[in-house]
Order: sequence, then structure tokens, then C-alpha cells
Amino acid sequence: MGSMIHLAVGKFEIDWGKNNVFHDHSALFQKSDVRKVPYYYVEERSGESRVVKELKEGMAKPLSEAIDRIELLGFTRKYCEAEFADLAELHNIDKGRFGFKTLSDALAKVDVEKMSADYGESVDFGRFCRHEIIPRLKLLANEGDSDLQFSVSEAMENLSPYTVLRLLAANSKVKKAFVTWQYQDVLQGGWADRSDFVRPLEKSHRFLIVTEGSSDARIIKNAFNLLRPHIADFFDYVDMEDGYPFSGTGNLSKFVQGLVSIGIENNVIVIFDNDAEGILNFNRCQEMNIPANMRVLRLPDSKHLKKFNTVGPEGAHNADINGLAASIECYLDLDEKAVIRWTSYNNALKKYQGALEGKERYANAFIKQKAKNGLYDYTKISAIIDMIVSNGVEIKEGEAMLRFNKAKTLP
Repeated sequence: MGSMIHLAVGKFEIDWGKNNVFHDHSALFQKSDVRKVPYYYVEERSGESRVVKELKEGMAKPLSEAIDRIELLGFTRKYCEAEFADLAELHNIDKGRFGFKTLSDALAKVDVEKMSADYGESVDFGRFCRHEIIPRLKLLANEGDSDLQFSVSEAMENLSPYTVLRLLAANSKVKKAFVTWQYQDVLQGGWADRSDFVRPLEKSHRFLIVTEGSSDARIIKNAFNLLRPHIADFFDYVDMEDGYPFSGTGNLSKFVQGLVSIGIENNVIVIFDNDAEGILNFNRCQEMNIPANMRVLRLPDSKHLKKFNTVGPEGAHNADINGLAASIECYLDLDEKAVIRWTSYNNALKKYQGALEGKERYANAFIKQKAKNGLYDYTKISAIIDMIVSNGVEIKEGEAMLRFNKAKTLP
């Protein structure tokens, strides 16, 4: 029979392979996901079959976390709809009788833990889905058209596993379920090495984050480690040990101009501060022809920064520091002594530039955190992480759609 390998959620097999023919799903997992996972086998005894479960090494990640990684690989709902529409057209499926909503609703209701792990021998093209998946998901429960069932089964068997996983994310019954990759049989059969499964994320999937200073990069890096550790490996940073090359907004905007001129192929996310100088240089970059694999951002406005303690020529008062003095340290959990000092006047913007006093102290206290502190307020820094992730998803969605559309035009 050979050695089998499966990607599954509960007992619902999403993808499978045999011997050395299988898809690489290492990008869904991290080294910390290696653990004992359930393997299901069908045994024949006295003419009867029964399912036996064994625990062996594999990889397992909560579906909710795997979905975040899938989105950063470009498999968004928009991509899922486009893939379904293409398969429906290819297999002449009447979308009025079986549309994307039909599939979405079915996957949103299926109970993956109650499904049988015995799929029988029906693994031929189209037959597996027609005899096993369609009935179990109740996709065509009231449909007697055998031609439609045949077309749907062939289309669904060609649906990418990440589209299936992405649609399963809407299922309340699987919120706590794990995505498992059961590779041990292939490994023991000598068809692959352990490094084929347990390995770092490929560079093509990662993003380079460039900021105004090394402190900004360290803060963002630790924020990912604390708040989004399951996707932290998607983001790289400029080497900060031997002197940061882009300190200051002027140098950073020139760096952006250089990247645009050489047509950089890596995925890059550039982040300016939300202060007067940062806004000025951010606006300059918006006039450039920024490529699709690059995003130029500024720290987001925050309602928490609208009434901030400031001191300047006119004395002490509360002020909205968004766009004037909001460096990344202002997005940390600050104490009541935190104050912005107005330092200089920006003639181009006709606004004062300000800086947080003692910002190094706040930055260092955050960077030293090795685990989440229940007493620390991560609200503002989480907004920055969300901004970075959403822009990363946009980049990869565009890349996936472009790749998908090119594949459609191939003979």
C-alpha cells in the first residue's frame, strides 16, 4: 500500500499524499508545533473493519492560528471565491444550484470530530469526493442530478486544501480544533527527511520590516513575539547589531526611493513614525511608484493619543499628538508621568515636532518582556501589529491572485 501522509482537522482529511508524492505544508507550522498527533488506521478483522487510533510524531497547530498563517500566504476569502468560480466554470457547474455559498455553509456546519476516519478505498479522481466527502458534508443532500454530483465532486477534489481550511474557519464547532500534519509514516518509510517537515519558513513567504530606528524595530519584533508568536516568523528586520543604517526619516525615505528604483523583489513593509517629520516623509513616499510587493505606512492615529500631556513654550497642557509627536514609544503602556516636549517647528508642515521624554526607558522596559504581562496595556501596540499584518495579507493576496490568473491563461 505504501506510506500515507495526511493534513487534517480532527478526522476530516483535507489533503493526503503517498510515499514521496505529497504537498509541502511546512509553512503552516513552526518548530514548536511538533508533538504527538492522532493517526487513524482501518484494520480488517474477521471480515469486519474498524478504525484504530495511534499517537505518533507530527505537527499540530490550532486552526485559528493556522488561518492567520494561511492568510499571510495569500489564501484570503477573495482568493477562495476566485478559485471556486474558476473550478465551477471549468466543470460547467450551475452556480445557481451549487454556488460558493453552498460550499461555505456546508463547511461552516460540519462536525469534524464526528466524521468517520474510514474513507474506504475510493481514492480515484472524483470518486473520493463523490462517495465520501459530498455525503459527509451534505453538500447535495436534496439534489438528485448525478451529472451535477459528478461535476461538483471533480471540482471539489481540485479545490486547494488551504481554501478548504480558510472556509472551515467560520465553523464554530472547530474553533478549538487543531490542524494536524501526519508525516511520521512517510518519514519512517524512508521517503523523506525530518527537515522536509520541521524547518524554517521560506524567505519567499516572509516580509522585511524597515523602520526609522533600531528601537522601533526591536519594539515591533518583541510585540510579535508577545502578542502574535504564531506568525512572528513571517517578519524579518534589518540587522540592528552593527549600527542601524536608516536612522532618521530622511534616510529612510531615500532608502524607499532606492528600493523603488531597483525594483526590489522581496516583500517590504516600511513604517514611519506618526509625528510631523514622519508624516512629511511618508507623504513624499506616496508620490513614488510603490510596487505591489511593498507597503509604505505610518504609525496609525490613536484615540488614546488625543489628550496627551505636553510641555512647550506655552507651558503644560493636553494636546492631540497624532501626526505631531507620536513615535512608537507612545504606543506602549506609559505611566502618568509620560509627557511630550515640543522641540522644533516644521516649516513644511507648519506644525511643531515633539518627542516623548524618557522614551528609552519605556522602550527598554517593553523590549525586556519575555512573556505577556496581565497588568500591561497592549492596546496601542496591538493596533500597529494589526496594521502590519493586514498589509502583509494584502501583499500576499495580490501575489496569489496574480499567480492564479497567470496559471489560468496557460495552455
